[in-house]
Amino acid sequence: MTSRAQLSQERSRQRREALLNAALDLFVEGGSRAVTHRAVAAAAGLPAATTTYYFATIDELLREALQHHIQGWLATMARLADVDVQGLVGFITKDTSVEFAAGIFAQRPATTATRELAVILGAARDPQLREAAVTALTTATDVLVKLLVSAGIPDPSGLAEDMVSVVAGVALRRSAGVNIEAEEAVKVVRALRALVIGHLIDDEAGTQMLEDLRQQVLSGRSDESP
Repeated sequence: MTSRAQLSQERSRQRREALLNAALDLFVEGGSRAVTHRAVAAAAGLPAATTTYYFATIDELLREALQHHIQGWLATMARLADVDVQGLVGFITKDTSVEFAAGIFAQRPATTATRELAVILGAARDPQLREAAVTALTTATDVLVKLLVSAGIPDPSGLAEDMVSVVAGVALRRSAGVNIEAEEAVKVVRALRALVIGHLIDDEAGTQMLEDLRQQVLSGRSDESP
């Protein structure tokens, strides 16, 4: 049978969790200025004095809310490291890869992308939370490295870093609503395929291709000269 003390502890935990989630929602919607004791308590559906009971200052509340969210995001990334790489290998074929990307977008809508960006950028601006933001991004890279190794991609570290950059850029585009989701799925596949293909071409071949392109450009300019 659950004791009265245990019930009290669980209620306290739930209230604290509600305050952290409310603070994060307000931060995403309006930045740090929107996060006040009164606003957080109201958003959490709790008495106004509740926030000061659990958190000495609004800065402490906001920092813990961001930290709490990033820790949850890291746990999600850790679970992704155990998924089957079939979807990743699907990027080798165009049609299945677009379907795979569209499926991910359906599970993680644009609102989720907006939230993640706001949280990581907010943490990056705070000297006391910057390390957490760095950890979030490097953990995402580490997860991709493991997936790329499983997919048979050699020396994947640099490729994983580049892929994280593309994913972050796609999240920004989705937040702004630049493209409809179906178009965005096609564009992200195009970008990631280009990265993988570029990674698989050895340095000598890649350098030669760039030199050939440079010569074509210079030759075209020369032909246009009087």
